[in-house]
Amino acid sequence: FNFAVVEDKPVFPGCEKIKDKKKRDLCFQQKIIEHINSVYKYPAIAKDMGIQGKVYVSFVIDKSGRVKGIKVVRGVDKHLDEEAARIVKTFPKFTPAKQRGRPVQVAYTVPISFKLQ
Repeated sequence: FNFAVVEDKPVFPGCEKIKDKKKRDLCFQQKIIEHINSVYKYPAIAKDMGIQGKVYVSFVIDKSGRVKGIKVVRGVDKHLDEEAARIVKTFPKFTPAKQRGRPVQVAYTVPISFKLQ
């Protein structure tokens, strides 16, 4: 069972010291974007074929903070979909979400854009 809304959302490494929940959530979103940008590699074959678009990848941050259950929920092309899933697989271990002080699983979906320059 995955929670959609939790009292304490997962925390991206580096955001732990932020006490304000809204600021910590913004830090989470910012770090996700930075992480995606740092490991992102546009597949050469997709580039050559002029394929671009936004791939939506869902995943679960489990009770121990690990990413699992990675699924492309809306894909563009198999090469972009595989790269998007690979990026999510490289996410670090998070501080897990908490509900009433207990760690819980949370499902997320992230959009990863592939744009040809």
